[in-house]
Amino acid sequence: MESVLKRSSFHDIYFRDGKDNISSVVREETETGEGEMVCYDVAHGIQITYNELNMGSCYRPIIPEHDFLQIDHCLEGCYECESADGTVTFLGEGDLSVGSLYEGKQTIIGSNIPLKKYKGITVLFEIEKAQKAISENFGQEDINVKKIRDTLCSNGTLLLVKSKREIDHIFGELYSVDKRIQSPYFWIKTIELLLFLSLLDGTAMQKPQHFSEDISKRTQKVYQYIIENPFDIKTIADLSEEFGIAESSLKRCFKSIAGKSIGTFIKVKRIEAAAEMLITEPHLNIGEIAYAAGYENQSKFSAAFKSVMGITPQAYRYKYA
Repeated sequence: MESVLKRSSFHDIYFRDGKDNISSVVREETETGEGEMVCYDVAHGIQITYNELNMGSCYRPIIPEHDFLQIDHCLEGCYECESADGTVTFLGEGDLSVGSLYEGKQTIIGSNIPLKKYKGITVLFEIEKAQKAISENFGQEDINVKKIRDTLCSNGTLLLVKSKREIDHIFGELYSVDKRIQSPYFWIKTIELLLFLSLLDGTAMQKPQHFSEDISKRTQKVYQYIIENPFDIKTIADLSEEFGIAESSLKRCFKSIAGKSIGTFIKVKRIEAAAEMLITEPHLNIGEIAYAAGYENQSKFSAAFKSVMGITPQAYRYKYA
């Protein structure tokens, strides 16, 4: 594929005049960080974009010139969108969202990347052109992009797909496709994705949870606190009280941001920090590291460590020290 490097606004992906087999790298820097989008024009009206954003925000108001069906998969981090009513929704790790953009209408009034980290894939269909390309190349009149849009998200509402196994199958392979076969492979995966979506109805979708801006910000502070203090032994109730947020709201919002429950997240970060100590603190025995990580005995620590890292602390130290 021919490649072009651009420095422009990320929202330009909605205004491309795509050509087959053309890719472009779009980079943007703001005061909150930097990011990169690698865009591939699969066909007229069909685009796959790999997003790697390490920034607090890249928001620009978008008023599309055409109707779009937009599918986003989050691999790492999370993405936050603000609606006109002031509510905030998250696309978190492992989530697949399906949304629509309508000609001349602005549906999102703000967006942020709370953890300054988002890695994922966007599959964008300009509905009229995409339908023509699919019909011409595959003769698949049964694949109706507009019908998929109208069935799943006709009012522009962002919805999440719940079928995790199928999602992982489709997108997992897109993250690792060999560049030598990208062009035909993108076509195959695009058709597979549309066929999958065409079989869904409202029962396979769920609305993202909505949170107030205050709850979102307080939860992000809790997230950062855990990252910076992995060995601090505090319960969820303690964190709830310290950061002034109801425990139930904290649990729900945290899972939307981190992609896992707050309890699991605390465990994982504690074990990851202990794993680093196994390498950087060779004078400490495993029992001492277990104690530092808040475990009563080495046996419980070893079981927790293996559940997260896949091997025992002894094997990890032997392998990486």
